[in-house]
Amino acid sequence: MANNNFKKRLASYGGALTTKLKQSLLNRKNVAFGNLIKSIKSKVTHKGDVSSLNISMMNYGWFINKNYKPSKLPPVDLILAWMDKKGIKMNRSKSKYKLRTRKQVAYLIARKIQQEGFATYNKHGIGWFDLVIQQELKRLRNNVAMDLFNEVQSMTINTFSKTGDGKIFKRY
Repeated sequence: MANNNFKKRLASYGGALTTKLKQSLLNRKNVAFGNLIKSIKSKVTHKGDVSSLNISMMNYGWFINKNYKPSKLPPVDLILAWMDKKGIKMNRSKSKYKLRTRKQVAYLIARKIQQEGFATYNKHGIGWFDLVIQQELKRLRNNVAMDLFNEVQSMTINTFSKTGDGKIFKRY
């Protein structure tokens, strides 16, 4: 019984965790097309007495989280698509720089990403995924003592039972 409750709680926690991960990306304004958010999933697996919670997402989610710097220049076409999605337009009349095309700006952005990584990590000092996990572990540590107490109390209550004649006996 306790094992089934644990499995249900783990699955519920997985759903809540994926929601928090998605919200973290939204709060940091790290959403262009929404593909990364749509890809975040949790799955509970059971093998014997061991239950595991697995979080999966598109590979570039891990890439952004750890601020890996690409060894090659990121694709300029993808940056152009991102610029379109974000509504970034060129206004040459107000620019003091001699940038002539959107493609030149996209190239400069790609080069900056290759040199420094992603701004999301640099601005916040910790990856978006790691931050959510760190906060959740802290919250779980605070709640674990109460959960353990409640589980032990529940087990004790379920251990003693009354017979039809009012006598109490211990079940094992």
